[in-house]
Amino acid sequence: MDPFTMAAVLAAVDTAASGALSGAAGELGRRTAEGLAGLARRARRRDGGGEPPAAPTGDGERRALAALLIERARAEPGFARDLASWLRESEWLAAAAAVPATAAGAARPRMLPPLTSAFTDREDVLAAVTALLDEGDGGSDGAAFPRMAASMALLTGPAGVGKTAAAVHCARALAARFPDGELYADLRGAAAATAVTPSEVLVRFLHRLGVPADRVPAGEQGQADLYRERTEGRRMVVLLDNAHSAAQLAPLLTASPGSLVLVTSRHRLPELVRDHGARIVRVGPLSDADSFLLLTRIAGPERVAAQRTHAEAVAARCGGMPLALCETGARVQTRERLSWESLEREFAAAVAGLRGSGHGQAPGMPDDADGLDDTATPDVSGVTSGGGDSPAGGGDSPVEPALLATDLSYRDLAPDAARLYRLLALRPWPDIPVGAAAAAADTGEAEARRLLETLAAAHLLEETGEERYRFHDLVRLHAERRAHEEDGRGATALAVRRTVTWYLRLAARADALVVPGRWHLGPAYARTRGGDGPVGGTAEASRIAGASRTAGASRTAEEARAALDGLRRERANLAEAVRAAEEYGFDEEAWQLCEAMWGLHLRLGFHDQWVATHLRGVEAARRCAAGVGDPRAEGRMRTQLAFGYMGLGRYAEAEAQLTAAAAADERAGHHRGRATATESLGLLCLRQWRYEAAEEHFRQARSTLDGIAPGGDGADDVPRADALLAHHLGRALRGQGRHAEALAQLADALARFRALPDRDLYNEARVRMSLAETHLAAGDPAAARRPLDEALAVMASEGAVLQQADAAELRARCAEDPADAVRHLRLARSLYEEVGETAGVSRTGALLRERGAD
Repeated sequence: MDPFTMAAVLAAVDTAASGALSGAAGELGRRTAEGLAGLARRARRRDGGGEPPAAPTGDGERRALAALLIERARAEPGFARDLASWLRESEWLAAAAAVPATAAGAARPRMLPPLTSAFTDREDVLAAVTALLDEGDGGSDGAAFPRMAASMALLTGPAGVGKTAAAVHCARALAARFPDGELYADLRGAAAATAVTPSEVLVRFLHRLGVPADRVPAGEQGQADLYRERTEGRRMVVLLDNAHSAAQLAPLLTASPGSLVLVTSRHRLPELVRDHGARIVRVGPLSDADSFLLLTRIAGPERVAAQRTHAEAVAARCGGMPLALCETGARVQTRERLSWESLEREFAAAVAGLRGSGHGQAPGMPDDADGLDDTATPDVSGVTSGGGDSPAGGGDSPVEPALLATDLSYRDLAPDAARLYRLLALRPWPDIPVGAAAAAADTGEAEARRLLETLAAAHLLEETGEERYRFHDLVRLHAERRAHEEDGRGATALAVRRTVTWYLRLAARADALVVPGRWHLGPAYARTRGGDGPVGGTAEASRIAGASRTAGASRTAEEARAALDGLRRERANLAEAVRAAEEYGFDEEAWQLCEAMWGLHLRLGFHDQWVATHLRGVEAARRCAAGVGDPRAEGRMRTQLAFGYMGLGRYAEAEAQLTAAAAADERAGHHRGRATATESLGLLCLRQWRYEAAEEHFRQARSTLDGIAPGGDGADDVPRADALLAHHLGRALRGQGRHAEALAQLADALARFRALPDRDLYNEARVRMSLAETHLAAGDPAAARRPLDEALAVMASEGAVLQQADAAELRARCAEDPADAVRHLRLARSLYEEVGETAGVSRTGALLRERGAD
């Protein structure tokens, strides 16, 4: 049987090309893509082709390459053997990209937020969702048609009516029907400006489904494809909270027939009904009885018993809105002498004030903040205030009772708590850690913690995790308006700047641990040299960086991982900090934040956010260069933006940014930046198999470095930069088949790294692995053994487990005898098992079984 069918070869080409574009499957993906490049060059030369082949990007180019490979294999036995070997490797790449859904810790994600003990009613919502599931399952008689897609319910209603709590209640009540777990995401869809991108959610979901960070595709389409693959055939609940649009939801919908998708939104989203058969479940106000019950649970039964009639009247004033009831109940609970009769009078006075003002709007409530837009669910009978005869009175807004209750709770706050409440609301932060709150208020962490607990007790903030808080979006709108009215532009701008600066220092300190030794711009990094951490020496800073760690000191692998985890945790807040800096005109902080997020994006991706933040960073840097800011910043931002584009496979845009970066650095007289931009153009060419162009760019970058005078800007980094360029140049020469020259360059790179005052053992080991790969490509496996043995020892001492496993696999390829190969495969498998790398375990296990050693 012919092994070289179009289907088999084309599938392998697709796998290798997509792995090269997305970075999936790590070093295995890179080697497989480079192996395909070598085969393509050989086939093109024998075919009489002129220009070396570039990496195929479209279906037509990939099909043409597959046809050429098949043609050469059928004509030449040697090429056929090499193609068959490469096809086998590409099968392993596909296996690496397809992490099993049953990987450790991934089988049953549990992401639902908790319900409070005060949750009340919503049995009608649960009944509607249960009926939807029963219809698809056939109900009691099993007569329904088999379900072909996930059941979907859309819970609609105005802000503050309790959609999220109702959805979480349903998901938890039905958990037994969905044994494979629950996924949850807050889509922050109150406004287009705050709505998260589908890619942000998909990356989180894929991580929780067991897909390692380096296996997550960079592009949204690839992420969505992998997400559907990971959820196929599973019985899960997917709760998509606070959705803004159908377009935001579409990539997040699982197609698994056994799953349930719950969506909450204050918008109609008719596309969900039309395209996905969603069942609309309207969430209305609580009944009078349930309103009173919820208020009693929050305030406490003993506080209600003495003035039940007035308490019932106050409950009615809240219009059946859980947000208003919770805030009002919290006021009573925390104010021992506040009577229900007084509270009823306060509501009446507030409503009378609204009527007297003539605009029917709750205090502190923006004109467009009624919680509904022109696409909101029109059927709000019993949800709106209902005019003068309604208990709340004073207007038609369905959220007016909640805003009135919020304003009354706000008036109870002590001045310091009220000030923090206002200043935290100036930006739609995804959540608020204690350190950021301390920075906003310009106070100590202990005081900020006390004030945050006060606001949470008043139900003006929600606690989302350990020492992390957030606003309900309606409450934030109230607080933001109060801030602008009471604090003024100067004080609010200072508060935002303090918060942005806190995030900048936090990110710079973490980045210095994640990617030590790299050159960077901006004064924020100077603060990482020494004992002064981010503002106030906060606990968050200590968790990320340690109390006495400096950027120049050695760091452990555990500290680097903790720093990266800290950056991941603050990722969305860092993106918001960039937006805040841009909108307030803090250009220096804006581009420095982007600089400080390099390690986050380099290690974890999040390419859509990378591009979005760095587009802002470029513009901020340009404005700085036009004024009195750092003229080197524009080139730096453009170079980093280009890597974001590269991760998304948008190579033309990456090349344009790198070309513009080199020009900007030339204008600024910044040789180090220009060398980096040119080097990055070479790395882009490596990804595209343009090895000759890559070689030219690397040589140009080295020439630019030669122009840096001793003691000049960037002079201290030149030796390490030269070593990296020598390594890149060796890879470019190997790609051209110039193995002897490649070996010489790689030997030069190793010597340069070993001569550095601060040894970079990790990169030394990477060069040794490149030497081994080049020896293997040149047909000399014996010569590959020594550099691989040396690399194995270094990776073990550095704690780089995955790289050590990869080196062990390579070492098995050039083993002296079968026993030597088995020994290294067993080492690789044990290392993959250590870090839970299931694809590596599977691959090495299969190779051992082929040798009869497992």
